[in-house]
Amino acid sequence: MTKSILFTLVLLTASVVISSQENRSSKNTAYLELLGKGMFYSFNYEREIYRIDEKLAFNGSVGLSILPGFTDIEETKDRLFPFEINAKYSFGKHHVVLGYGTTLWKYKINEIKIDNSNIGSAPAEPKLKEMKEWFAHIVLEYRYQKPEGGFMAKGGISPLFFDYMANSAFTKNTNTQFSINLGVGYSF
Repeated sequence: MTKSILFTLVLLTASVVISSQENRSSKNTAYLELLGKGMFYSFNYEREIYRIDEKLAFNGSVGLSILPGFTDIEETKDRLFPFEINAKYSFGKHHVVLGYGTTLWKYKINEIKIDNSNIGSAPAEPKLKEMKEWFAHIVLEYRYQKPEGGFMAKGGISPLFFDYMANSAFTKNTNTQFSINLGVGYSF
């Protein structure tokens, strides 16, 4: 019994090593992006989800950005979590990427409770209120990335689409901000 289990493990390990040597294309990329879907910056991990042929592949990515908050009561941190699905069309080590995604933005705001019971008196002590916003983005970018992995560089445009937000500059039902994105990373 143990010999057959050991034989099966050796066979599976050998087949994985042989198949990974045949297909030497990198499927993972870790990169730092300036501006774009993380607003100021984001650290991202991207994984190839499905490859149609040597030219066209679909990728998914997730990221993280931590920024100083804008509250006066105490020091806070805003956290952004960008998610994206994209299609990458390849010309060897040159690629065109078109993608769509959304970013979860968690932040805190100052909240002062004002109601009929305290209209004539001094306002109550402000407190922090946690807020969550989702905004969408589209990316169109150029990437330099060798198929076998290594250094990756990218640049493109990223329109960001925000919903209405009370007490902000986003007063329309849909608000658009245009951003560029620049990134460097490593594929493996």
